[in-house]
Amino acid sequence: MKVQKLPSSEDFVKLKFVTTPSLSRNGQKLIFAIRQVDEKKNQYSSDLFMYDVSQNHIIKFTSGNFVDTSPQFSPDGNKIAFLSSRGENGMQIFCIDVNGGEAIQVTRFPKGIINFVWSHDSQKIHLIARVKAEELEELTSNKNLPPSYVLEPSEFVAFKSSKEEISRLKSDPKVIRDGYYREGTAYLEGRYSQPFVINVNGFNDDFSFKPNHNLLYIGEIGFHYTLGVFTRDNSSIILSKFQEDPTLSMKHDIERINIIDPKNKELIGTAFGWLNNFQISPDGDLVSYETIREDQTIYDDNQVFLINLEKLGSTNIRCLTKNFPRSASQSQWISNDSLLFLSPSEGRININKIDIEDEKVDLVVSGDRNINSFSASLNNCVAFEVSHFSSPSDLYFINLENSIENRVTNVNQEYLSEYKPPQLIEIQFENGGFQEQAWLFLPYAHNGHDDLPVIFEVHGGPAVMWSPHERTMWHEWNTFVSNGYAVIFCNPRGSDGYGIEFRASCFKNWGYLPASDIFACIDTIFGKYSFLNLNQLFLTGGSYGGYMTTWLITQTNKFKAAVTQRGVYDYLAFSTTTDIPQWFERQYDGEIIDRFKEIWTDQPIAHVRSISTPLLIIHSENDFRVPIVSAEQLFWLCKRYNKEVEFVRYPRDGHELSRSGEPRHVIDRINRILNWFAKYNH
Repeated sequence: MKVQKLPSSEDFVKLKFVTTPSLSRNGQKLIFAIRQVDEKKNQYSSDLFMYDVSQNHIIKFTSGNFVDTSPQFSPDGNKIAFLSSRGENGMQIFCIDVNGGEAIQVTRFPKGIINFVWSHDSQKIHLIARVKAEELEELTSNKNLPPSYVLEPSEFVAFKSSKEEISRLKSDPKVIRDGYYREGTAYLEGRYSQPFVINVNGFNDDFSFKPNHNLLYIGEIGFHYTLGVFTRDNSSIILSKFQEDPTLSMKHDIERINIIDPKNKELIGTAFGWLNNFQISPDGDLVSYETIREDQTIYDDNQVFLINLEKLGSTNIRCLTKNFPRSASQSQWISNDSLLFLSPSEGRININKIDIEDEKVDLVVSGDRNINSFSASLNNCVAFEVSHFSSPSDLYFINLENSIENRVTNVNQEYLSEYKPPQLIEIQFENGGFQEQAWLFLPYAHNGHDDLPVIFEVHGGPAVMWSPHERTMWHEWNTFVSNGYAVIFCNPRGSDGYGIEFRASCFKNWGYLPASDIFACIDTIFGKYSFLNLNQLFLTGGSYGGYMTTWLITQTNKFKAAVTQRGVYDYLAFSTTTDIPQWFERQYDGEIIDRFKEIWTDQPIAHVRSISTPLLIIHSENDFRVPIVSAEQLFWLCKRYNKEVEFVRYPRDGHELSRSGEPRHVIDRINRILNWFAKYNH
């Protein structure tokens, strides 16, 4: 009999994840990426794979120690464009023939590409890249071409090395003039997200980039743009731009820009929030996009909007999903009459279809699982990536006409053959007039009698929905359980997936109401399962979950030890240093300076004196979403009042440390959490 192994933190390097599936227009071919860890290099790599639907056969399409991702078939099905790290200066666009061959580099932008989309005639690519004004001049000048476009790769490496050496000899201060000056883990250095169009007509094995002939700039420096979509006749791009600095306003202008004469542009609407995912209907009459409604709170469910290009005017925009009581994302047209979209609902993520006339929504692909991404063709074929508590990531294919579902991949088969998933129990509890959900993971061999220490996990957001099938938590939860802990998590008020009233209930109230749900969850579960040891209850969470972790230990001493990660602890410090200050000001309905006295007691640092729980603080030094200053304040205050506290700082990583940080940091973080809890597990 085969001995089952217990998962460990180091197993992170063994896991594989399917990403960015893309179907050809006829639904007969599917291309996707598989991401894994390159353990020796302490980084990630991903290769592209092609699936032939009729042959039910997969081939490896690209290889190498690169990150190849986000592939897209050209509409004519002859080419595939994708993002790759194999070029210099970040992620660049490469093109390859659908039958294979050598990938040809199409772009060499100074800081890489954010995203791209094909034209409908397969002759052009629209992209967004961050550039400075002086770089833009070089990119579009006939006389002063940047060396990256005119030198051979080996020559450019030598040129770049020389330039870097010169740069090192100079002083290197950062001069900041824009409120929006950093994002992710990088400084923008005066760059703006700008729209371009590249002509790839004539693509062949000796394709080379000629800026004068191939590159069209269609933006306006000083504004940040989102990726758009080509009109059906390929003459224009429909996209949006922030009306001003994104740190000051969340309002957008939606424009139609002629790609031959970019000054010939038309304002076709305005919107609010973070606009994304412009898609055009097959007949070209309607454009869809996603954001929230301006007349709702910041906690509005994500909505799908439509612009009627044939009837421009004051009533040309409508909210298609206004009557659907859940969030909608990743919407895609499957006919002139309907779209598919993802929606979280009560601990699961499903694919729904909405009719654009009567706005009727039907559930089309569901199940006890999370569907994290999908790609649809116009003949009702859908490829979708799934996570389940027993398997972190795999790809499936379905034809909606017959509802026959095929599993395309089993990327972790070898790993999963040696490990057993935890036992899963779903729990319902009631608090504050709401019926709420929680889940309990137990070691797979637990006999239902022996005492178990418990880790309670709090999710971020706060408008996030956790599921037992959460892909980003799969490794962490399995590792905790294999170390002998039960794991509990729930979706308190403010979470996504339960309707706008539930989601908006923590508006201007991050602490008390959601905390009461967490206490009700703990009371319910410990009251029901006597083998859970209430005297060995531990707590952790990240981002908003870090806020709530720290908030909870200022309100109670029932937790034996806690680990707070990348959290918000001081509203003023957070709101004046984050890259999304407008978002937070709208959380508390006003400018933070005007509201600070009023909301002082809503933040954890106001109650540090009440902490009696040993606390480990984890933060990344390049976290520009929740900058490390909050963690520094919390640590110093804990030391000031003689609390038991440690502070771990991770260099180079940002807010995504736990999900996509340096692999060794990901593993180290889990080990430190376990070691901190083990110190008090007695």
